[in-house]
Amino acid sequence: MANIYFRNTKNWTSVYAVLYSMDEAVRETVKLTQVDEDGDFVFAFDCEKYDHLQFASADRNTRLEECVAFVDGSSAIKIEETSKIFPGNLSLGVEYKWNASQERDLTYLFSREDKSTGHVDTYVFEDKANLSYREDASKKIYVFVPASYDEKTPHEVLYFFDAQNIFCGAGQYTDKNDPYGGWQLDVVLNAVYHQYGRNIIVVGIENADMYRELELFMEPKDFGKLAPLATDIPEEVFVEGHLDELSTFMLKTVHPYIKKKYNIDEENIGIGGSSMGGIAAFYCAMKELGFYKYVLSYSPAYGLYEMEAFENFFKRLQFENNKAKLPKVHIYCGEADDLEKQLVVSSRKMKETMVQYRYDELLVFETYDADKVHNEEAWRLILPQSFSCLLDL
Repeated sequence: MANIYFRNTKNWTSVYAVLYSMDEAVRETVKLTQVDEDGDFVFAFDCEKYDHLQFASADRNTRLEECVAFVDGSSAIKIEETSKIFPGNLSLGVEYKWNASQERDLTYLFSREDKSTGHVDTYVFEDKANLSYREDASKKIYVFVPASYDEKTPHEVLYFFDAQNIFCGAGQYTDKNDPYGGWQLDVVLNAVYHQYGRNIIVVGIENADMYRELELFMEPKDFGKLAPLATDIPEEVFVEGHLDELSTFMLKTVHPYIKKKYNIDEENIGIGGSSMGGIAAFYCAMKELGFYKYVLSYSPAYGLYEMEAFENFFKRLQFENNKAKLPKVHIYCGEADDLEKQLVVSSRKMKETMVQYRYDELLVFETYDADKVHNEEAWRLILPQSFSCLLDL
């Protein structure tokens, strides 16, 4: 059991928690009445029986059975609802906000245990050997240091692409930059620490400039044939890639500094990202077998290449001879907008292809959600599930 908190920022007159079982064969709708000292609704969530929930509203005259009917697909009455949330077995809170610029509601996770999640250190690294494709041969790095950081305690490390929007407050609730808010990765890891005692530092790689596609993309001449998804994009964006150089920069320039600056546990290093960052994280982990122990590959752009390119890549990696080096992988994709519908095709093929080339299928986890689109709101809501399976929480 874990306590789940709901912050009623929409001032709904009544709030229901709709609970979903693992296969959605069992659902339960509970009217929330218990409020804590902060004014947030709180209830016990049975993690053994349910794996998802959402919150729904109804006016004072709506009967509970009507709310249940709504959940089952009835459109007879208008009830507002949040996105579906996977809370795992973490004691997380949920905040429901309105974003005027997008004319839609957004769901955010927040930590109940500690309001102060830590701080972010920023660095600029120069590497003329590996960043020569950039005019200044330099790159900005963000390092999230949790509030629990103790120099005497080794901390796990998670490398993550798109550092510009992975921490709390990155475009949160604004009408500019990222309208969906940041990933709130720091908030979720804060809950992981309080719940399980796992200390994790995040090393974020900024990818917000004109070099994004160039450096989060494998060189086609070396990796393999591009798929129609890449060749159909205007201005021949995906004709050159420097992900190999970026990966080397992370290992040879950034990591030695992180190792020197912070007390880290080199036996527990992960990597993650979404979209272009999703394929980049996957590729880097496979290319450097044994360095990264787990991968979060969200809405990955595998479909930019023909699957044959990955097959040849896997042949070269010889998974059967490197079983001890294989990282755990969580592949996630939505299916509710045109881009996700394109990406989900190759995402669904990836595990099957990996296993075909002798990857241990028990190390590959998959999550697909037909209701989610391609944005940070969807990605941050799946984070607890990733950490639950990848870190064995």
